[in-house]
Formats: sequence, C-alpha cells, structure tokens
Amino acid sequence: MKTKSLFVAAIFIWAALFLGTAYAQDYSENETILLRTQEFYNSGNYLKAIESINQAIDLKENQKAFPEKVRLMAEASYFEYVESLQKEAAANGGRVNAKAFDKYILQLELHPQAASQRIFTIVESLFENELEALAAERQKYTNGKAGKWDKINDRIEFLEKKQNELFDVVSGRVPAEKIKLELAEIEMAKLDRALRIAVLCVGVLLVIVVIVLIVIVYKNYKRRKQAQMHFETSMEVISSMGKDFQENPDLAAAAAEQSKRTSLATKTLLGKGDGDLSKQIMEFFSTVENRKLMADLQNKCFALGDKIDKYTFRQRTSRKVSELVLKLCNEAKLNHDVALVCYCASMVYDAGFLSVPKSILTASELTMTERQKIREHVHSAAEYFDFVPEQIRPVFLQAAEFHHENMDGKGYLAGLSGTQIPFIARVIRVCESYISLTSKRAYREIMDSDAAVKEMKSKAGVFYDPKIIDLLEKVI
Repeated sequence: MKTKSLFVAAIFIWAALFLGTAYAQDYSENETILLRTQEFYNSGNYLKAIESINQAIDLKENQKAFPEKVRLMAEASYFEYVESLQKEAAANGGRVNAKAFDKYILQLELHPQAASQRIFTIVESLFENELEALAAERQKYTNGKAGKWDKINDRIEFLEKKQNELFDVVSGRVPAEKIKLELAEIEMAKLDRALRIAVLCVGVLLVIVVIVLIVIVYKNYKRRKQAQMHFETSMEVISSMGKDFQENPDLAAAAAEQSKRTSLATKTLLGKGDGDLSKQIMEFFSTVENRKLMADLQNKCFALGDKIDKYTFRQRTSRKVSELVLKLCNEAKLNHDVALVCYCASMVYDAGFLSVPKSILTASELTMTERQKIREHVHSAAEYFDFVPEQIRPVFLQAAEFHHENMDGKGYLAGLSGTQIPFIARVIRVCESYISLTSKRAYREIMDSDAAVKEMKSKAGVFYDPKIIDLLEKVI
C-alpha cells in the first residue's frame, strides 16, 4: 500500500513538472512575441505589429483562456492600422488602398479575437465609402466599355461578400476555421493551376527543344551529305588524271616534278619485292619485345583511320577496307604477322587527305591546281606514320603512295603495272573499289556483292589484279 502511494505521488509530481515546464515555455514565447509586437507598435509599423501579434493569437486560439494582454495588443495594432487606412483614404478622395484593405480584412477574418466595436465602425465606413464610389464609377460605363464595367462589378461583388463574411465571423455565426479551410482550398486550386501551367510550359518547352534538335540534326545531316557528295566528286578527279595531263602539259610537268620529290624511302621500295618485305616483317616480330608492339600499333591505326574517315566525311571506310584486306590476306595464306601489318596499313593508307584543306575536299567545283592538290595526298601520308616502327613502315608507304596504280600501267603515282605494284597496294585497290561499289553514292545506286564482283571482273587486268579478284570472290 505504501509503495502504491509513492508511485501515485511520483506521477503527480512528474505531471506537475511537465505542465509547469510547458507553461513556462508558453509564457516565455508569449512574452517574446508581445515585446516584439510592442516594438513595431511604438515605431508606428502597425502592419508588422499585426503580423507579429497574429503569431500569439495562433498559439492560443485553441485554448479557452485567451491572455488578455495578447487580445489588447492585437486590438490596438489592428485599430491603429485600419485608422491609418482611413486617414489615407480621406486624403485620397475617400478611396481606400484596395490591396492593403483586402489584406487587412483577410487577417481580421482569420483573427476575429482582435476585433472591437471601434475597429468594426471604421471597417464598415470604409466598406460603404468604397462601395458607393465603385457604384458611381460603374454607372459611367453602363453604356460604355463592357470589360471595364465587368471589372468594377466584380470588385463590388467581392467587397459585399467580404463585408458579410467579416460580420458573420466577428459575430460568431461562422467560425474562423471555415474561412481558413476556404482559403486553403483556394490556395490548393491556385497551386494545382500553377502546376498544370508549369507542366504545360515544360511540355511545350520540350516539344520546342525536340523540334530544334531535329532541325539541327537534319541540317547537320544535309551538310554532311553535301560535303560527302563533294568529296566523292573530288575522288572522281583522281581517276581522270591522265585526261588532265593530256589537256594541260604544265600540269603534267608539275606532276613529274612532284614524283621526283617522292621520298627516297618510297623509291627504294620499288626495288624491294613483296617477298623481301614479308621476310623483313617476320624477322621484326620474331622477338617477344617487338610482338608486344602489335596491339599498340593496331590501336593507333584505329584512331588515325577514324580521324581520316571523319575528315573525309566517310562512314567507317577505313575499318571496312582493312577488314576486307585482312580476309584476303588470310585467304592468300600470308604469314599471320604480314597479314596484320597489311591490315594496319590499309586503315591509314589515305592519311594524306588530312593535309588537303577541307575547303578543297568539299568544293563543288575544283580548279586545276586544286585537283592536283587532291592527287598529291599520296605524298603527304608519310608524315603521319611516325608511330610505325621503321622496319615495317615500307608497307605503310607502299599502301599510301601506290594504291591508285592500275594493272595496265595507266594509274599513278609512278605508272607501275602488274606485279611491279606492291602487293598491299593491289589488295587495297580491289578492296577500296569493292567497298565503294557496294556503298550508296550520290552519283549511282548501290550494287549487291555479285554485281560488284562482276563489274570488277570486267576491269581485271586493267585496273585490278585478277588473282586478288578471285580471292575476293571466295571471301564474300
């Protein structure tokens, strides 16, 4: 029994301490708000005083015992502010500041505890004066602008509604909570509308962005296609070299002089057979250290080949040609290392185009000098082969400088014929033509594999090595 009494006493003590602490905190918060409100009030900033005291009212609105000093401070703040509105209206021909008055009425509806008879008297006076002024103004537009009349009429209806609402709230007929709920619903509706507008705007913006992107992509596509067409036209220039030389002796002389300037290393290649180069390649890769260089060589050739394709507006041409070259080399039973070197060289044989100005590559018409500049791309490739080991670099130089030679000796650079043309150059000549024939071009339709091989067979011994054409027919 004694233990039970002690337990009950402990509960009462705890409850008293809790309530006392809560009361002390509440009292302290009230005092802080009142002091701040008093400062605003004394400085004449009655609107700020109202906003401050409303916090104290909101803290106490659910309590039966509403602190009198809070109510008095609230009434004084609300009165002084509405009186300032009345004085301002008197100085303005009786018209109250609509925005300030509407805000005041709303706060009074939400905090009716602050209302008093003297406040209500001024508010009623302001309502009546404003309604009379609006009615007189509306009368002027009875037979005039409908939009102006409607605007004034809406304002009158709004004020009449607010006048009745305020009377009902202050008199206790309508609880302030109902006004708060209505305001919350209005705010939610506004938020919903804002969200809908925002979603609509975002949707419209996305549509605009998509349209702009489509236009940009389409323009870039057209520009690229046009540049590709011009490049293809420029490539046709290469095949008409003999005709240019016949028509222009000066050009022929310039080409002859350029041939004299061909690198000594390349001239040396003409005296070195394919068998000798194959042995040189196999010897180079016979060491473990050198075999490790192959992966790095391939990666650098991939990168340079992609750069060439991008510069010349071709899509993966270097990859397509090199992959086909590797297949033909394997079909020809070449040594694996020799085949891989041919594979790498056929990725970058057109590196010389990087030295030709893009304005020339994409020009719709070319001067004789510009045509010669394009043909000279075979000489410029060597400057991009510094990364290639010296022992295997001859294959790269052969690929670059002689891939436009014809079997009948009427090609260029050197007018070589038959097996005088290095093997790598003969293979690239076949593979490049096959890839070109089986790809869509601006000046002709795409060919299927059979039609392409048939077309190339008709030129075997003239343009192409017949044995390599046979290899091509086996691998496709």
